Parts: sequence; structure tokens; C-alpha cells
Amino acid sequence: MGTVAFVEDDPTIRKLVGAALRTTGHQVHFATNGREGLALVERVRPDVVFTDVAMPEMDGLQLADALRARPELAGIPVVFVTASLQREQIERYRAHGAVAYLAKPFSTAELRECVTRFVR
Repeated sequence: MGTVAFVEDDPTIRKLVGAALRTTGHQVHFATNGREGLALVERVRPDVVFTDVAMPEMDGLQLADALRARPELAGIPVVFVTASLQREQIERYRAHGAVAYLAKPFSTAELRECVTRFVR
């Protein structure tokens, strides 16, 4: 199975994601902000990174930019998780390298489907 990094500052969402993916057989690693997320990605080299957009210290856009700036991490798909998916924001996310978007609140089925799309 694959490895998923989920970067989210909300502990409730982290708990829900953990429960939703526990039975998939994938390894799921969590970070609470972009700085922790970058260190996590460097350490575990996940198949996909899910990141909240709005977080303290380093937001999801900055995390995506940091990943793209490192050749050894640039190929890891990044999925933005956000409560707002308006047209102009989607364009902004694409400019930062997003391969997909997951709108909050999301269902466990949506999450699992998105993971399946990107885990090798």
C-alpha cells in the first residue's frame, strides 16, 4: 500500500481523516502546519500530500511552493484541502502546483477516492 501525508491544523479533521483511512491499508502521517509538513515529507517521501490551505507558521501554498523548489520532492502530488473553492482561488491553487482539491466538509468516500487516485 501507499503512504499519505496529511497536513492540517484542526485536530478534529486529523482525527476524522485517521479514522477514514485506517482501514485502507495506507500509512498515514500527520503534521499540524506547513513547516512540520515539509519535514514530514522530507522524512517519509509520501505518494501524495494533502494540505490545508490556511494554517499557522507556513500555509499550504507555501508548503506546495517549498516542495516544488526541491527537485527530489517536486514530483509528489499535492492536494489542497479547503473550505473555499471559488474559481479565482482554484486558479491560484493551480499556480501553486495543486493536482486536485478537496472541499471541506468532505465525506470519507471523497477522501478515499482522492487518495486512491494518487497512491501508487
